[in-house]
Amino acid sequence: MNHNIIELENRRGAALFVLRRVMRMVPDRDKDDKRLQRLLVFRLWHDGEAATCDYLMRHIRRYIRQPEPRRFYDFLVQDHIRQAAASDAKGPNTDPPGAA
Repeated sequence: MNHNIIELENRRGAALFVLRRVMRMVPDRDKDDKRLQRLLVFRLWHDGEAATCDYLMRHIRRYIRQPEPRRFYDFLVQDHIRQAAASDAKGPNTDPPGAA
C-alpha cells in the first residue's frame, strides 16, 4: 500500500520547482499541509502545470466565499465528492460526444 503514496521528499529538480511555484497560489495557512501537497503533485503529474493552476484558481475563488473556515484540502475533497454525487443524480450520459 505504501507504494501508492506520493513521497514529496523524493521529488527533485524541475518537479519540485513546479510544485513550489504552484504552492504559492495556496492560502498561507495551508502551505505546509502534506495531504494538499501530495494532491497537487498528483494533479501536476497527470494534468500538467497549466491545468493544475486553473483547477486551483477555480476552487480558491469558491473557497474564499465559504462562510466556515476549514482546511483547503478538506474543501477540495468534499467538493469533489459533491460534484460526483451531482453527476450521478443526473443519470448516465447516453448522448455521444459532441451531440447537441
